Amino acid sequence: MKEAFYNLNVPCRIALIADTHNQPVPGLMESLKNNHPDIICIAGDIIQGYLPKSGLKMQESTNAKELLKQCAAITTTYFSFGNHEWLLADEDVEIIASTGVEILDNSWVEKDGVVFGGLSSASLAFYRNYRKHQKEKVLYPGKFPAPRAFVPMPDLSWLSDFEKQDGYKILLCHQPEYYTKYLKGMNIDLILSGHAHGGQIRIGNRGLYAPDQGMFPKLIGGVLDDRLVISRGLSNVSRIPRINNPVEIVYIEK
Repeated sequence: MKEAFYNLNVPCRIALIADTHNQPVPGLMESLKNNHPDIICIAGDIIQGYLPKSGLKMQESTNAKELLKQCAAITTTYFSFGNHEWLLADEDVEIIASTGVEILDNSWVEKDGVVFGGLSSASLAFYRNYRKHQKEKVLYPGKFPAPRAFVPMPDLSWLSDFEKQDGYKILLCHQPEYYTKYLKGMNIDLILSGHAHGGQIRIGNRGLYAPDQGMFPKLIGGVLDDRLVISRGLSNVSRIPRINNPVEIVYIEK
């Protein structure tokens, strides 16, 4: 595991975690304890978005639950939903909350003059709306209830109020492509993302492929515009190996 450090104008030290996908991450807790972050931000995809074998998805996702508990025991931890969290039922969200992390689900909180927000991935909002129109309560769908080519939009309605908040504004936003589509012109100081897995296979500074960006993606890691920080993620769940692309935990500080 690689430790990436970025010096930005942030009024605290933040650890950025993304894309663990219910996998164990050797060395992660040791890194967190050694580097003493003030805040831990988990920017989505702590699970794999497939149906559970039995029971609740978060009951089955034991590595994800343990990650959340251990992070919350170290320091204040904020969690926002990524695309793989699309199928989570209300009961799963209750399990996440019980670990001690604070969930930012198209919402924000203020801590010591810093405003932390979380923009949930569009697939989550889409499935919530789908559930509302079902005659019977269904915990989980058999598959994502939309054509493969359909691209839902995230819920942006709350962001205008978030922009108006006093203080330094930090947004957890799992999918970095949302920055160029929706967020670039907004009054937000720092945006924390993941999702791209570093481009999976890196040739020099270029990645080969990223979800929702396709071949030779541009938003796969590092810092853009001194305010978008993209984690390369902390797991590999693809059949394609990560090549020249180690998993990483990111630290951001002033």
